[in-house]
Amino acid sequence: MGCERIGNVPFASLIATMITFTGVGVFCGALYRALTLVITNILDELFQFNVPWLEVIKIVFVIVAVIMGLFAIILLVFGYLSTGATRKNVYSGARCIMGGRVSAAFFLIMTYLMNLAWLGIVGACVIPILGYIMINSYCYEKVYNRVVGTTTVECFSLTRFGIYRNSTTAIGIGVPGREQLCAHTDLRLMCDKVAEAGPLFCVACAGAALIVLGLIHFMIAIGANYTRIKISKELTEYRDAVDMEELDLHNSRGYLDKDSSSR
Repeated sequence: MGCERIGNVPFASLIATMITFTGVGVFCGALYRALTLVITNILDELFQFNVPWLEVIKIVFVIVAVIMGLFAIILLVFGYLSTGATRKNVYSGARCIMGGRVSAAFFLIMTYLMNLAWLGIVGACVIPILGYIMINSYCYEKVYNRVVGTTTVECFSLTRFGIYRNSTTAIGIGVPGREQLCAHTDLRLMCDKVAEAGPLFCVACAGAALIVLGLIHFMIAIGANYTRIKISKELTEYRDAVDMEELDLHNSRGYLDKDSSSR
């Protein structure tokens, strides 16, 4: 009984779900914290202006990751329905088998498309990592290793990275905020926040890579389940024939033993 229950567990889908859930948790937590540091502690407090599209990106990526987690649960349920004795009970008739094949093909296509999307997200995560590397190099050379008593003023400008203040304000009203930092205390505070946010972006990229790995596992499992569902009727008929043959053989042996003992 225990072995039969273990045989009904879709270990491939279960492992893929665990990998995907781990990636979703790491990606959501790290990215949300990193973008909060950039938006609140760097842009709002130091440069004193906000970038609306960064807020949108933070919310959209979290929503996409949550949807990915729900999709992984759906794929896990489909894996349970396509494994062991559960597959035999669910996909018994011709229509059920055809529905299972269509479902497997649909999930396979959706998983493939989601995998492409997450590969794009992994590529997008590389952009802030490159920015972190460049800014960290600037901080190391111009801020942390600055010689005490140096009169040269080193300013850091966001325009080097293509980030500008909102220029849609009315005529006669000054644009809020500033595009560069020149005070050493501000530069050091910015560098400290960048040093805190940068590794979080790296962790978020690793989480996205885990999601890609989990989706690849799901595609392998769904492909195998599609084949099993396709031949489930033939396998069922073959197993029934083998069971009937073994039963007839057992009955014939029992009859011969009974006949020989009566003699």
